Amino acid sequence: MSFTHGMNVEQVRQLGNSLQAKAEEIRTLISQLEGQLNSTTWEGPDAQQFKGSWWPEHKNNLLQAAEGLNGFGQAALNNASEQEATSSR
Repeated sequence: MSFTHGMNVEQVRQLGNSLQAKAEEIRTLISQLEGQLNSTTWEGPDAQQFKGSWWPEHKNNLLQAAEGLNGFGQAALNNASEQEATSSR
């Protein structure tokens, strides 16, 4: 079926769920990496730089990406629900 306007509600709902699942995968990855970093024996200036500057900055970037994907996914789910409600009237 071809759409010029409108929405395939199920596809948009699947997209929303997929985006939110990928956000959770990023959060899981962050947790795994942080656990590995904390259990790694590494001392000295490079370790301090990595643990104190590089990791927090990149962790924050990853968290922002996860939050963005989660929000985008929720917007897709909201749009699908709104379309479904409108179509059922």
